[in-house]
Amino acid sequence: MKLTLTQNTLLCLVSHAVGFSKPLPDEIYETDWDMLIRAAVRNGVAPLAFTGYVKSGLNDDHNCKLNGKDLRRLKLTWMGLEIPQRKNYQHQLKVLQKITTFYENHGIKVHAIKGYPLSLCYPDPELRTSSDIDIYCGKDYKRSNELMEQKGVKVDYSEHKHSTFSINGIAIENHHSFLNVHAHPSSRLVEQWIEDNLDSHTAILLYLIRHSAENFTASQATLRQVLDCGLYAQRYQDFIDCGILKESAEEAGMIGYMDTVTFICTEYLGFSDSLFPPLNTERETLIRAAADIIEPEFNEEHPSSIPSEIRYKLRRWNKNRWKHDMVYANESLIGSFISQMWSHLLKPSTILYGLKAERSS
Repeated sequence: MKLTLTQNTLLCLVSHAVGFSKPLPDEIYETDWDMLIRAAVRNGVAPLAFTGYVKSGLNDDHNCKLNGKDLRRLKLTWMGLEIPQRKNYQHQLKVLQKITTFYENHGIKVHAIKGYPLSLCYPDPELRTSSDIDIYCGKDYKRSNELMEQKGVKVDYSEHKHSTFSINGIAIENHHSFLNVHAHPSSRLVEQWIEDNLDSHTAILLYLIRHSAENFTASQATLRQVLDCGLYAQRYQDFIDCGILKESAEEAGMIGYMDTVTFICTEYLGFSDSLFPPLNTERETLIRAAADIIEPEFNEEHPSSIPSEIRYKLRRWNKNRWKHDMVYANESLIGSFISQMWSHLLKPSTILYGLKAERSS
């Protein structure tokens, strides 16, 4: 098994964008560029991929027609994704500063998680895409929500691990916990270790891998999430203990997925293998997982009715069963299914997450 030309080309372009020089595929001129741009958008790396396109030298050959096409129109569309991304980044940064100042004036310490801190690991922070802002207020979670409600801001409590509210058009996820501790017993172990070691770069890297892993099994992880892990590990390599990282991943049962992150980062993106523990998973499985992250095997769109959405989720769960042992190796498949159902029953609105009718409202 091997990656498709489109998948391989996308990885090469992202590699060039973050400062590496992975060799471009020999057949690169046969790449389906429409498909590549769609995959780049879906994976949250479209502006980065265009940067890689330029840095790799492909943009210098003004006379060539890639895959028999004149790329001028495509390139303008692709290039056009960068401007709104930079504007969105600056807007989110101002909103984050506003929230942080507001809470600090009320004696609440805010931890920005994922988004902004991770963007600082990128060569160009503004090119890291993000659709919302994630914050963590620790023991002041309840009070932080109450303060927003006192300001007349509507707070949504329908998710397990965070409340959600909107400031200046930006969604804010105010985390009660880093992970959904109701869906899997192993998530409670990881959650406790993260909360006990908030200032540890090893714990933060474990969180990034676990967060991506849970997306991988439930719906779709993205190349941007994998890239986050690689760039974070590279920036804080002097403060990350690979031995503890491996031990914690084994205890959580997610060595297979951590190996997937390692494999993509080192095999396709150009990161040093010294940043991660040695691989333990078969290469064929890692290639399949890498391909699934870029272009999911289960790629049905969400339906627009409640019964259809429930059937959709059951089909997706069945199709993704092969991923279970990569993330939840210490839990039985049936046990995981039951705990996930219990999690949904505790917050029934999560059953409908992704429903087309809701997303378009």
